[in-house]
Amino acid sequence: MKIRTLIIASALVATSGAEALQLFASHPVDLVLLDYHMLGMNGDVVAERMKTGEPDVPIALLSADDEPPEHALRWVDAFVSKSESPANLLQIVEHFLDLRFLFAPLDGLTGGRGRRAA
Repeated sequence: MKIRTLIIASALVATSGAEALQLFASHPVDLVLLDYHMLGMNGDVVAERMKTGEPDVPIALLSADDEPPEHALRWVDAFVSKSESPANLLQIVEHFLDLRFLFAPLDGLTGGRGRRAA
């Protein structure tokens, strides 16, 4: 039997690629969920810029397209079609957060800032 711990998290929400990059640069995050078709720039471009600065932050790309262009997947850790069950997205989020919290230093021991999902 797997025991779960309830984690209270907050989310940052951006309405454009530029705003997502600004939030990512100014707030610590544990996970990024990006739409492929974003205002101003596609999610793969945003993911590339994010991974350049923080390669360990997992990024999931979501799209209404069943198969985005192959180059769009280069900088992301997972792809989720919006036609898939929401349960699939939740499993991916849970998996990435489990990995992040498993390998993240404890804030109390390192003096680090708390993190958020973006």
